Amino acid sequence: MESAHGVLEWFIILAIIAAGFAVDRAAPWKRARYLFYTALLLTVFILDLNKVTFRYAAVNAALYFLLMLIIVEVVLICVRKKSKLLLGGAFVLLAPVFLYLYAALLLIVPLPCHAADGGGVVGAYDACGGKRYAVIKRLSFDPFRPARVYGLYRDIRHTPLRKQVDKYVAPSGYLEASFSPQWSCLSDGRARAELIVDGYTLWTLEDKIEGK
Repeated sequence: MESAHGVLEWFIILAIIAAGFAVDRAAPWKRARYLFYTALLLTVFILDLNKVTFRYAAVNAALYFLLMLIIVEVVLICVRKKSKLLLGGAFVLLAPVFLYLYAALLLIVPLPCHAADGGGVVGAYDACGGKRYAVIKRLSFDPFRPARVYGLYRDIRHTPLRKQVDKYVAPSGYLEASFSPQWSCLSDGRARAELIVDGYTLWTLEDKIEGK
């Protein structure tokens, strides 16, 4: 199972690079495409700054894939310029972003080992003034110090988006622990979720951001 997982991980990254080459060589409307890339990158930057993502894993996966294609195409453009300074700067700036997006993609695509990881929605709650909340767990992006990250998300009404309003990184000893959220609604209409394991509350997540 682990060997198949590793092969699929390499297949994904090679597919991204190959698709980037194909888009760079064959896709039409370069000027319009670059304007679209600029608008998309600016939009994603604003969303990420505000800790906003799509509610659906498939949409997030497609977005991460597209962003990595853009990075590959930008690097290929720098290669054609034949400037070592430009290429080196692009690599230093874009390689960390590419690896971050790749790690985020791997956490949500249905690879064989992900069933054992047990990521996804831990619990949902919609009894706070019509607001819908969810506690979602995932692995951290740090391969040297893996940990479980529990995020409290609030759906943004009338949109396909959700916002992370609180986060907790569980200690390393709780990597395999199974948490159950116990929900409550605060007097001002915000939700609170106590992360309970073996009958004890380890941490409390709370909607700390006002507004709709």
